[in-house]
Amino acid sequence: MINIVHRPVNEIFVGDLIQESLENFLYTCKISMIPNAIWVDGVIIVLSPSFTSDNNIERFFEGKRMYDSVVFVKYPQYTKTVKHNGDNFEFPLRNYQNYTRFKEFVKWIKSQPEWNKIPEAIE
Repeated sequence: MINIVHRPVNEIFVGDLIQESLENFLYTCKISMIPNAIWVDGVIIVLSPSFTSDNNIERFFEGKRMYDSVVFVKYPQYTKTVKHNGDNFEFPLRNYQNYTRFKEFVKWIKSQPEWNKIPEAIE
């Protein structure tokens, strides 16, 4: 018989929290070959996990997640894909609206000073 153990995430460590304009975000995702992103409560998120180490693996099994950076874009309404202006690049979004952990994470993002900054438009 298999013993199944569920250990929910109880702590998240974030290195850099970065707000981007939608166009810059999509361009970066395109050239970096990021396959998709998460959408929750009006925010698109890309998580960059910290490097793998023995300590980080141990933390993972303790319910901790570590991200070198979290990039977000304000995007009020969920759509299955977001289209980049200027070409035919369509970027898929995963709707995580029903995931409590991600709703709590977005609530935290919205409470940070970075939320109120205006992202630099890059052409």
